[in-house]
Amino acid sequence: MALKQIQVYVMLGIALLVSSSLLTENAQARAQAVSVISEHEGTADLYLIDSTGQNLRKLGTNNGKKGGEHAWSPDGRFLAYVSREIGKTTIHVIDLRSKESRRLIDHRSRNYSPAWSPNGKWIGFISDRTGDRQIYRINANGSNLKRLTKKGDNTNPVWSPDSQWIAFNSYRGPEHGANNFLLYVMTADGGRLRKLAKGALAGCTWSPNGKQIAYATTSLENESKNILVIDIDGNNLRQLTRLGAREWASSPAWSPDGQWIAYAFQRIVRKPGPGEALPVDEVFGDSAIHLVKATGGLSNPIEIANELSLSLHPEWVPKAFLPVSPSTEKQITPWGRLKQH
Repeated sequence: MALKQIQVYVMLGIALLVSSSLLTENAQARAQAVSVISEHEGTADLYLIDSTGQNLRKLGTNNGKKGGEHAWSPDGRFLAYVSREIGKTTIHVIDLRSKESRRLIDHRSRNYSPAWSPNGKWIGFISDRTGDRQIYRINANGSNLKRLTKKGDNTNPVWSPDSQWIAFNSYRGPEHGANNFLLYVMTADGGRLRKLAKGALAGCTWSPNGKQIAYATTSLENESKNILVIDIDGNNLRQLTRLGAREWASSPAWSPDGQWIAYAFQRIVRKPGPGEALPVDEVFGDSAIHLVKATGGLSNPIEIANELSLSLHPEWVPKAFLPVSPSTEKQITPWGRLKQH
């Protein structure tokens, strides 16, 4: 066989291997999906989008005004979400098959930030029923309420993959400053409390292997918020994003395959306040969902959705739900037209 023919066959073989690899990676990416609750024209709904930025789907829950915070049950059948339908902020659970919803927390206080444990037993949440914001745990059926924290002003609880630990943000300082916003971990019953990092104030997420936690931090120099990753022993701190002045990353969520972290992105602009000499910060436009590689160091983020309402909290959809997702309202619709729906 001539040398030229051999070279042609080698090149064709390489091309087929590369093509096969790309198809495999694309199929794996499409097997993962991110969910957000976005509100438009006074009505909030749950939207799903592939991690490739394609295949927009609306679940059609349409339960009125909700907050952006939500949590999937591990089997993908139920969704805990924040509701403001009854004049107060509380947590409901909806059966995504029957579309029937029930109130999980019945208390006059503000209750929000639901976090469903991976073992399916508990839902952690925040309540201000004692004054400060504290973390509570309740059985998924609404029984056996337990208070887990006693001090501080606490937010954003997330479970470890084995359901034995909870990470959360906490404000513990009498004076203002980024170093008073801390990242803590504790056991599922509120014990063995341990400080892990400073400057954590806008959400956190546990890696699927349980060895690391990603969290949002702030820079006092340019008022940006970025995503950092730290080992659970407090070592090996590294930065994943490098956002510009007054660009905010918040509510990180680690993908089930461990490769990506989704987060909400906002850009802040400074404008003169009405009738005031001092400027005020305002959110510019809407929010977006970005992905950044979870491995390695700094990398360029990928935008998969934009023109969403504020206060986004992206979550990764359980694999158990995806096989039944054709029952949702599929819309091959650019995110830029989302407000028209």
